[in-house]
Amino acid sequence: MGKRILALGLNPAWQKSLFFDALRLGEVNRASEAHAMPSGKGVNFIRAARTWGGADAVVLQPVGGDTGRLIRDSLREEGLAAVSIPVGAATRTCTTLICGESASATEIIEPSGELFREEIELLKQALERELAQADALALCGTYPPGITPDFYAWAALRARSAGKPVILDAYKGIHPALDAGVDVVKINRAELTALTGCADIIESLFRLRRSGLPAVLAVTDGGDDAFLAHSEGVWMFSVPPVETFTNPIGAGDTCTAVLFLEILSGTSPVEAFAKGLAAASASCMTSYPAVYSRSDAERLLKSVSAKQIL
Repeated sequence: MGKRILALGLNPAWQKSLFFDALRLGEVNRASEAHAMPSGKGVNFIRAARTWGGADAVVLQPVGGDTGRLIRDSLREEGLAAVSIPVGAATRTCTTLICGESASATEIIEPSGELFREEIELLKQALERELAQADALALCGTYPPGITPDFYAWAALRARSAGKPVILDAYKGIHPALDAGVDVVKINRAELTALTGCADIIESLFRLRRSGLPAVLAVTDGGDDAFLAHSEGVWMFSVPPVETFTNPIGAGDTCTAVLFLEILSGTSPVEAFAKGLAAASASCMTSYPAVYSRSDAERLLKSVSAKQIL
């Protein structure tokens, strides 16, 4: 029987993606295609995990308002497992404008509504309950106003005290969680720079690794080289080219999910990250966040190369 992963997604979104042949800022732009569906790092994590297989994943999230109802109903129709805690603030809508001409995406992100003490307590109670049934914990993304960095630290401590591995895909206010102890951190290069205050990728990796945590640190940089640091050294990865760029939203979350699934199954961190990068590239080839073909990912994996540099 596969493992069960609890994904804590404190900042879900109703995601709209608009596709343009050419996008001209300051002008009238008519989309050629439009899609809307649940998203946010927690949702994208479990969606990508289901496609890869090997584990069951459930997202724990706060949802509110009409957008929250849309998310709950759509996840049910999609067959994705979710524990949705009702809150007063309407869940944000995020809109992505995708330009075919430049193969680029512009994200427009609404502010998140504030969560209140009683709602946060309900989230904590649900996390305690769901974590008891899970084998591992994924801490996915930013948190809304009302929640402090101590929440992630508390969740990580709960998981670690029960002997359950933790992956963290976030960078703002994560030092308490790092101090509490996480096994894997997956962030992008800009986030690593913001976290360490250093633009040099190797020095940034070592600034985090010198503390002894996390055991595995994976850093992506879009289509550019990715990096992995763990106890046996530092590796640089070539990223497989996207054959047909369609939508990059959810690619990083796809990488996180596949990386963690593979590590939990006993795959080496180097091989696990290579598979995550291939799946992320495959997800950029579809119109929907964190939706991809595993066969495409396995084909792209042949183009991933890893070189130990330290």
